[in-house]
Amino acid sequence: MNEMKSDLHVIFVPHIESKGATSERSPMMLRTLRTRFRVEEVPSSRFSKLIYDQKVNKLARYLLFPLEEWALFFGTLRRFGTGPTVVFAEGTYFALPASLAAKFRNAPVIWDNHGNIKSFAATMGKSRSFTSLNVTLERSLVRLVSKVLVVSEKDRQNYSQMNFPLSKMVVVPTCADLQSVKKERVDKEEAKRRLRIPEKERVVLFFGTLSYKPNLEAAKYIADELAPQVRSKHPQAHFYIAGGGVPKEGLGEEVKALGFVEDLNLWISASDLCIAPIWSGVGILTKVIDMMSFGKPTIVSPLALEGMPDLVHESNCLLGKDKADFVIQVLRSLEDDELAQRISVEGEHLICRSYSCEKIGSQVLAMVSDVAHDR
Repeated sequence: MNEMKSDLHVIFVPHIESKGATSERSPMMLRTLRTRFRVEEVPSSRFSKLIYDQKVNKLARYLLFPLEEWALFFGTLRRFGTGPTVVFAEGTYFALPASLAAKFRNAPVIWDNHGNIKSFAATMGKSRSFTSLNVTLERSLVRLVSKVLVVSEKDRQNYSQMNFPLSKMVVVPTCADLQSVKKERVDKEEAKRRLRIPEKERVVLFFGTLSYKPNLEAAKYIADELAPQVRSKHPQAHFYIAGGGVPKEGLGEEVKALGFVEDLNLWISASDLCIAPIWSGVGILTKVIDMMSFGKPTIVSPLALEGMPDLVHESNCLLGKDKADFVIQVLRSLEDDELAQRISVEGEHLICRSYSCEKIGSQVLAMVSDVAHDR
């Protein structure tokens, strides 16, 4: 991706904070586009944090939502110049006003969809009216855009079943910035020393924002079932959960809830084993890409294979088929160092081969150029 910069102008909606080595999708897309194109971001309105904060009164959030959409619409419109321009929008609610603005200027739009809406609504227990309204919104949106990026083939097929045009759907997985990983990766013993973790302690790590229902369900499973069963046989195994949104009642005595951590990469570096016991959700499990990119033996649930079908049990990961089997796989990893080493090496190779930003980013850059030239 080190080619000379193009004169193509990309309007990126909305403005986001670019982060370090973790593979959050939107910062990765922004970093990738900046390597080739002149990128301008459109800031959200001052109400944005309130609108997407589930703790805020629902009626208030709904009343503020149109103001947010208007701000994004006019913000996008103001950034058009005279040269060739492509609008790149993250998520449905940002893509709608951006696409309407682009229509005024006859500019192409790429909509980066982060997960199938029907699957998301079912996972989060949303109402029928929420699902119906959002499906209608997405049907309207797909008519306005040139391409829709989906994170997995499963999402693409789910949209196909909803009669969305497959010709516009392109699978672009989330990827790992391996150059950043290399810079931020720390030797395990050194990472433990910095975090004041005893060298002989076996660190089992899970991370994710616990305000997201599937992550919270996973954290409770770890605290209530997984950690007690594993520690009864391997008391040297200590379970850590990193991520904001820890419930008020806590997670019990068998796990250490870290809350939000400033340097997640240091914790990944310090871990002996990473786990992703996610039983429901949509899209691709970004945390699995992060875990494997750091060369950590990783145990996943069947859901991970929906987003990453090239995960193979006992080759590049261990697969816990259900909650009981997940316990067995954690125990196997702790008891068999050769197995843990093998899946960690092969897992890292998988990321380098199929989920690196070098590879995925080139695909995105070529698509943006093609969309601009086809206009």
